[in-house]
Amino acid sequence: MPINYNDAASTYDNTRGAHEALLEIFDAKMHFSAQTTILDFGCGTGNYLQAIQAKYHSKCFGIEPADGMREKAIQKNQGVATIKKGNHLDIPFDENSFDLIYMTDVIHHIPDLSALFATLWKKLRADGMVAIVTESHQQIETRWYNRYFPSLATNERQRYPDIEEIEAEAIRQGFVAEGRQIKESEPTATISEHFIRMVEEKNYSMFRLLDHEEYQAGLARLKQEKGKTLSADNHGETVVWLRKPRYC
Repeated sequence: MPINYNDAASTYDNTRGAHEALLEIFDAKMHFSAQTTILDFGCGTGNYLQAIQAKYHSKCFGIEPADGMREKAIQKNQGVATIKKGNHLDIPFDENSFDLIYMTDVIHHIPDLSALFATLWKKLRADGMVAIVTESHQQIETRWYNRYFPSLATNERQRYPDIEEIEAEAIRQGFVAEGRQIKESEPTATISEHFIRMVEEKNYSMFRLLDHEEYQAGLARLKQEKGKTLSADNHGETVVWLRKPRYC
């Protein structure tokens, strides 16, 4: 079932935003400055571009295939970032342009990892970095909200390439695996009004792929248990770092 991201754009910013912890991970590795040239691959509505430019004043660019998402990103980043239509086959910027290309919660939407890394290679400068923010299959299994949607973990494992698969394909395209970092989640989670609204508006694509009855039953349980605090199993996210070698 295809996901209509133009429709999703209308509510996305109600519950989605840039995470400060990820910005700090990126900066610790890259040492952002006003001269750092950065591409947000699959920038959505431009939340991370907006946050990076505001904090570090770097040279920010983005690509986003969904028109509705991209239009919002352009509106929010006028004068501070250049945002164009693009995807894993076409990044409409010059070759050897970027010090960092990052993607947050995007890799599971890419149908061809080989084509993705071939395209990223062309646009990245020698010694440049790629940061892929994703979740391992183990992390997917320990999401606290799986208990409300029984098929969610299975669906997500089918969508997400596991970390080893990502690294192996990148290496085949010439990249060097530079390690992984974990952005840890809190050890507990509270079923908040914010989270319930996110589920209601399906601002994570996984909820758009659930069977209607399962989705409605899980949402009803969340509403019944609003305010409850649960163990979150500290599942977190993984940042996969890749480098384009200086001499290649």
